[in-house]
Amino acid sequence: MVTSSLPAPLLYQASAVQWNEDYAVSAKHTPYLSDVAYRGRGDVVFIKRKATSAPHWRQATVGESVTAVGFSPLLMPVKGSGQVKEGKLLLQNLNDGVLYSIHDGPSAVGMSGGPVYGKDGSVVGMTVAFVPTHYTQNLTNSDLADAKRVSVFMGYKEIEKEWRRFQGDVKVPAPVAGYVIR
Repeated sequence: MVTSSLPAPLLYQASAVQWNEDYAVSAKHTPYLSDVAYRGRGDVVFIKRKATSAPHWRQATVGESVTAVGFSPLLMPVKGSGQVKEGKLLLQNLNDGVLYSIHDGPSAVGMSGGPVYGKDGSVVGMTVAFVPTHYTQNLTNSDLADAKRVSVFMGYKEIEKEWRRFQGDVKVPAPVAGYVIR
């Protein structure tokens, strides 16, 4: 669990997951987190936090069973299990251009920044939001149109991209003359 610092100490809380032995990741939308070393383009921050070990990270696969873990506003541990759904979401309110992964397990306020585990115990992402189903009923993706819950997580590949940006390893491709096919 991580909490806000000055000017609003302990007013906001979220979850976090260790990225490596020196840094943890959490959701950028949680205000006033302390020890933030880098704010990513997506809804992710890298927090300076030492640990003796870090979990194994990998990319999730569609249909895979996952479990999201975090803390409720009452500081109680909570978790929700579901399956990774096909497709990705762009979150309009974030306007960050990141494609977020989705699963149909429950999540709650306070779980943002917490790990999403695959069945093998590997971390496949970090919870960032849940979407009320009245927003998904008119979608053409049948996985979402019929879903009772839609939980949003930032997958490993997107977090890893932000890590590379933080480390200065991202190469911007040179423009290519010609046509772009989409």
